[in-house]
Amino acid sequence: MIRDGERWRTWGRAVLLGVSALMLAVRSPWASHIMILALGAAVPTWFRAWRASAGTALRGALVWGAVAIGLAMAVQGAAILEGPRGGGVWTGRVAYLMTLSVLAGLISVLGAREPGGGAWAILMVLLVVVFLIPWLEGGGRVRRGEGAADLRLLSPWTLFYGLLATAGVTNYLPTRYGPAAAALGVGLGLEYLGLTRPGWDAETRKQASLGVAWCLAAAAGLAGRAGARPLPASSRADALWRWFRDGWGVVWALRVQERFNRSAELAGWPIRLTWYGLAPAGEGAGPAPTAEIPEAAEATLRSLIRRFATPERSGLAARSGGPEACHGGGPAG
Repeated sequence: MIRDGERWRTWGRAVLLGVSALMLAVRSPWASHIMILALGAAVPTWFRAWRASAGTALRGALVWGAVAIGLAMAVQGAAILEGPRGGGVWTGRVAYLMTLSVLAGLISVLGAREPGGGAWAILMVLLVVVFLIPWLEGGGRVRRGEGAADLRLLSPWTLFYGLLATAGVTNYLPTRYGPAAAALGVGLGLEYLGLTRPGWDAETRKQASLGVAWCLAAAAGLAGRAGARPLPASSRADALWRWFRDGWGVVWALRVQERFNRSAELAGWPIRLTWYGLAPAGEGAGPAPTAEIPEAAEATLRSLIRRFATPERSGLAARSGGPEACHGGGPAG
């Protein structure tokens, strides 16, 4: 059950998101003020995830998430300073930086293991720098009054952007954080349209940039709600598996699942690891009775996860199916 405090926070975020969405739709100049409050509500969710990610390799992705939230607030500040008659130059450019941070956070998860996490973190910084090239190229073409239309993505940047966005979002879609990933996907798609549609005027592009920030706030709210709901687990191994599956997403989960099942087959265990947990071999439906799970199964699963989390953290996840364990790895936003 969700605690009363979390329930009230959920309702508060929902009200802020609903009001800000309505104001964005009618292009109210007060939309950005409400959006700052909605994004501020994402900060406690981020801190809970940060505390719960201690002992895991997910903290690099969460750092990018914090940068994205900060830049989303900066987007609102830029929109307020530029005013309703502004061309949205800086609103669009800060929104672009925010989008790159979201992409870096999502892709960081694909390298969230040790050793290798440090090299992957450097690669994410280089990714952001590479995507700044279109911005720098456009700097020489700025003309007064063109607004955010100066910043465009052309091929092959559009293809690269699409591949990264697809990989990052789909990695989390089948997990409990799927709705949050979908919200990020909508935001990434909206930014893509704003960067590739020459027919859009400056005001429309500005609204699109604000919409991307709204999607980030919505994703944070959905992730916080999902993380507050404990997943039922019939065994310690199931609890550990679901924590890992939802934290690291499809790519790493399928890799660990394949290696576990190979070990189970060689050892002659009567169980297999499915997407939903341990199940009797050959059936693939319903949890395996605890009595039929060999003691070595949990030890094998923990050994496969040792590159992603410390033994202490994975042990905590195995003992708990509660909110703290579940907050250990949502989408980076």
